Order: sequence, then C-alpha cells, then structure tokens
Amino acid sequence: MCDERKAALKALAEADPYYPQFHISPPYGLLNDPNGLCQKDGEHHIFYQWTPVGAVHGLKYWYHLSTRDFITLVDHGVGIRPGDDYDSHGCYSGSALVEDDKAFLFYTGNKRDEQWQRDATQCLAVMDGKGNIEKHGVVISNEHYTEHFRDPKVWKEGDHYYMVVGAQTSELKGGIALYHSLDMKQWQHKGMIATNYPDFGYMWECPDLFTLDGYTVLLFSPQGVQDDDKYRFNNIYQSGYLLGDRLTKDTPELVNHQAFAELDSGFDFYAPQTYEDEQGRRILIGWIGLPEIDYPTDKNQWAHMLSIPRQLSVENGVVIQQPLSELMAMRMDAAIVSGMVTLESPAFELEFTTSALHFELMIGNEAGDQICLSMNESEFTLDRSKMTECFASEFGEQRFIVRTEQCQNIKLFFDCSVLEVFLNNGRNTMTARVFIRELSFLTLSQGVVGQLFNLKKSRYVKPEGGDK
Repeated sequence: MCDERKAALKALAEADPYYPQFHISPPYGLLNDPNGLCQKDGEHHIFYQWTPVGAVHGLKYWYHLSTRDFITLVDHGVGIRPGDDYDSHGCYSGSALVEDDKAFLFYTGNKRDEQWQRDATQCLAVMDGKGNIEKHGVVISNEHYTEHFRDPKVWKEGDHYYMVVGAQTSELKGGIALYHSLDMKQWQHKGMIATNYPDFGYMWECPDLFTLDGYTVLLFSPQGVQDDDKYRFNNIYQSGYLLGDRLTKDTPELVNHQAFAELDSGFDFYAPQTYEDEQGRRILIGWIGLPEIDYPTDKNQWAHMLSIPRQLSVENGVVIQQPLSELMAMRMDAAIVSGMVTLESPAFELEFTTSALHFELMIGNEAGDQICLSMNESEFTLDRSKMTECFASEFGEQRFIVRTEQCQNIKLFFDCSVLEVFLNNGRNTMTARVFIRELSFLTLSQGVVGQLFNLKKSRYVKPEGGDK
C-alpha cells in the first residue's frame, strides 16, 4: 500500500467522530485480539491483531505499541508480519514471555493450501533488548487436532515452560491443549486439559492460565455456547473463566474448579489476555468487538479497539476487575454532578456511589438518541435500543446483570463510541460500542450525585520521540 493511501485511510479514521480519544485503536484498518502483552524494563508492550487494508478480517499482522503510563504510547508499527511459508496467510494471536532481557513472542502461523485447507502451527519470534524482532519459525506442528489450533499462551514454572493452545478435537468439541518444554524450542504434547465441560461449544479460543490469590484461573473464549437465560451467553461468542485449585501437568486436569463465569456481560467484549507486570499485578486487556458483526465505523475503514487495562483479583470465588490505577492520571478536571449535565467532552469518566433501590443513567443527544443504564432492587439493565445507529440487533439490544451488592460504587468510562462500566463493586463489567451522533448530555436519577472527569487524549509518538 502506498504512503498516500495510508495517509488517506488514517485521516478518514481520525476524522470520524466515533474514533476514540484514549482507547487503543488502529491507525486505520481492523484491530482485533490483544497479543504479546508483557512488561520489560518498566515498559508495557501491547501488540494486537491488525488487518491494514480496511475494516475486514484479512491478512493479519502483529501491530506493536509500548507505554510507561498508558497515556503516552510509542508507536513501533508492525511488529510481526506474515510472509514465510508457515505464516503465509497471517500471524494469528499469541503471547509473550520475558526472560534474559528478551521477549519471546509465541503466535499461530496460519497457512492455507490451494484447496484453502488450513495448516495451523505455533511459532516463535524474539524481541531483543533494543526492540528488534526476529522470527524463529515453527516450534509446534499440529498432530492432534483439527485445523482449529491457535492462540498459544506460555508461562514458566521453575525450569519448566508450559503452553496452552486453543483447540478443536476430532469430535468437533472445544478445549485447551497443554504442552511442556525445557528450552522453549522442543515441546511435548501433554493432552487436553480435563474439565467439567467436555461438550461446551465447538472451539475454545484465546486460552490463558495463571494463579491469582490462591486460585488457578483458566481463561478462554468458547464459541458455539448458547442459553435461554437472559443473564448468560447473549453474544455471538463469549469470554469467561474457570476457577480451580490447581492444574495437574502429566495428566492435565483443572482440579476442583467452579462453574464457568463470563468476564463481561455487555455487548462487545472478546478474546481477553492477561499478563503479570513488574509490580506483580495481573492486568487484563480485551478486544472491544466481536467476529462476524458489521460495525458503523466500517464505512470509515477502521474497526474496533482495545479495552482499558483492568487489574484482576479474586474475592470470595469471583474474579474482580478494576480500572488500572494509572488511568487516574488521565483526569483533567473534576466536577460534582447530579440531574442533567451538559457534556464538555465525549471522553469522560463518571463515578458515583448509591444504595438506592432504583436509579437510571442516560447518555444522549438533543434528538432523543441515547443509551440507558438502569438498576432496580434485583438487576442492572443496559439498553442501547435508542442509539442513532443501531447494529447487531439480532443478538438483542439489552443486557442484564444480577445485582449482588446493596451499596454500589459504579465506575464508568465513556470514549466517543465505547462504554465500559464496572458494577457490583468490580464483580461485573459491561462493555458496549455506543453510536450516538452529537452526544451532548448525561442524566442521573434524582438523588444520585457523582464525580465527572474529562479525560486526556492519548498521545502517540514515534520511537525516536516525534509525533505519530
């Protein structure tokens, strides 16, 4: 693609009023899964799946950003590009492991033959201390599963390395495969991790496994799971976790695990990945988007964004999510608000505490287009049926969460066309794309008083320090 075409696509995206101010989004083209999340020498590295030619799921690259504060982002451009025989049709999702001043980047190589049959392999690239990335080729070939075999997540225990990979069995059931290595080059297949869910969708994507607050957490995104319960499995695909006591390695099993719980109960959240930073915090970033859905921004040749970073903990058998504390530095000013409030910026944070039996929060424009978050004594409802531009209505225009706490400390981040809400004191979140033209006000129910912060716009710089 020529430079003039790139500049035109970038200008088209940035001129879109729906283009976010502080959420990570593509310069143009399509963004999806977060990849290779890690921190090295104080710098957080964030890669994501990127299709540069437009708002389509085409040939996938790894795009690379880094940051020390989540406000100023260093734009390194493409980190891993397809082109070798084993990744000729895309560099798919994966993870990072930091060791000896290097980041070992594991990803899925996607190759197709003339009959369009897929050959998926797990591959390695290495980023050195200066940020140079070199591909090292295939480390695991697919000998046990269908062509759906992807998204490696690697970690180390003592002198041993382990990898989980999302896989589909020959019976067309989803699951997670475990591998073991002593050198990150030669890997031994240990088998599929046994759980209480042998028939839970046809594919499990984006696996992640880590210990947190005394639990072993298995994170994954199952496809093909449905339920008539209005509180569960409403999106085309889901993301969630199992909490267990431990993972056995020789005969893989997640021992004594709880029921599957969704990570987010909104409309647009998928493929999350976590990493442990140098402070020992477990940080999660997700893809705000879903496959196989057209979004209103597609016409402007850009699609999707990453969630804000969320710090995880486990309390009483539930994963708690809270906005990363660094995000407070985005606040430019504070105002105490109640009733109807005129919005000065389409990028803001709202926080309030209430024990009321009922409340309602509306964000909208003078034409009556709006999104509404409401609560009664038993549940929350997020309703986006009255937006200026509705989409994906076949999957419903309302989402619900059971109210588990009487006293609610509610945190809300809004950024031009995306909403992230933290409810039940972090026990639940709702993420949604929101398309309201000429957004102008929010309204809080009578008696509810909150703090409103306008938020800084993220700053992108070149590795040398120049503007993006």
